[in-house]
Amino acid sequence: MRLTRFLALTLALLCAAFFVVACGGDEPEPDSTATPTPAPAAAAPTPTPADAMEPKDPEQPAATPTPLPPGATAPPATATPTPRPVPTATPIPGWDPEEHFKNKRISINVGFSPGGGYDTFARLMAKFLPNHIPGNPRFVVRNLTGGGGERIFKPTLVDIAPEGYAAAVVHPRFFKRELVGIDVPDFDPSTVKIIGTASAVKSTSAQFTFRDTGLTWDEAVANKGTLTVGATEPGDGSGLATAFIELVGGPVKIVYGYPGSSDIAAAFDRGEIDITTRGGEVTAKSLFPEWVTGRQIVPLFYWGADPADDQNFTNYVINDLGAEIPPHLFDIIDLTDEQKTLFSITLTINQDMSRLFIMHPDTPEHIYQLWVDAFRATAHDPAFIEAAGLLNRVVGYSGPDEIVQVLAEGTEALQDPVLREGFITLAGGVD
Repeated sequence: MRLTRFLALTLALLCAAFFVVACGGDEPEPDSTATPTPAPAAAAPTPTPADAMEPKDPEQPAATPTPLPPGATAPPATATPTPRPVPTATPIPGWDPEEHFKNKRISINVGFSPGGGYDTFARLMAKFLPNHIPGNPRFVVRNLTGGGGERIFKPTLVDIAPEGYAAAVVHPRFFKRELVGIDVPDFDPSTVKIIGTASAVKSTSAQFTFRDTGLTWDEAVANKGTLTVGATEPGDGSGLATAFIELVGGPVKIVYGYPGSSDIAAAFDRGEIDITTRGGEVTAKSLFPEWVTGRQIVPLFYWGADPADDQNFTNYVINDLGAEIPPHLFDIIDLTDEQKTLFSITLTINQDMSRLFIMHPDTPEHIYQLWVDAFRATAHDPAFIEAAGLLNRVVGYSGPDEIVQVLAEGTEALQDPVLREGFITLAGGVD
């Protein structure tokens, strides 16, 4: 018995791009009532000191855009925004950054349960950011689960003063919804301060199943008829491939409502769901190593980077699991060129904007710029990169300028009404 683990943003966004980089702010929100234990979806948030970071299983690594597989249609050509000058911190008369942050408590709010990729990167940043912010501030990570990550917005962007004492890690689904005109309460991409992400990396993603379900996609479908998969809520980035298959009428049924990555892995181990991305190397070896040591699981299909360009994925599948490299998503079901383009657009946004750090929209420019500079320095800090490697995480920095360009290109592509309709569904905007 197995053990139990773009966009309706309009031209206002382009104008706001200058504001995003030039103005600034991060502000952590102190929470005097939080307790040091993880909070359930409806419970009070739980602050956790950065030093308590553990090598639990993160979500599947995000990836950077890769060439489309054979037969795919490239997204429509888009205009390239005029590069914006990157502002540098300017001394502000009477403002002492060391005094401003001295002994302060800074919160990083995470909308998912402990152990997943968002939580892991928040704890990594909380541990190493103090080395790049004056005043030796103390960082805590708060897990505000519920609403698929939406609970982070009000305490980060509304309820506190914009003094730079809180930040949050946001899921790209919320940018996608706003891009097609679906309002996300307390969140406005055209004004929010974008700090950056350290999780924009190139990798291969795959759906895994237990060997007794089937060694290939066709065998698994033949044995189960319809394959169930777990997700947090519609728009879950790691569930993009299965949501896409379900959208085009493929044999997949998504079960929503899981708090986070580790919960989905446990449901897979119990046999509650049939397939999952949590069979990837990071999750499996961290939470359910017997899946790997016993060679219990196999990949059914992949998407993202070509496995030939992702040696870690190839070694894991062939050497650790004793399995074969699976076919690409586009090769297991019949798809039109338009459907392939839809998937590629959505994937690009997910990959470039995974685990994006944001701050209060009214944070003063000098405080915001200090955060942007500190975040960039941390993402390139050898000690940070080494610590991420120990947690099987690959670091890839993307800053405010890059994120704004991705949003602009997505907005342009989504002028196509057919792509727009499908994009809304994949973004979780349709029940």
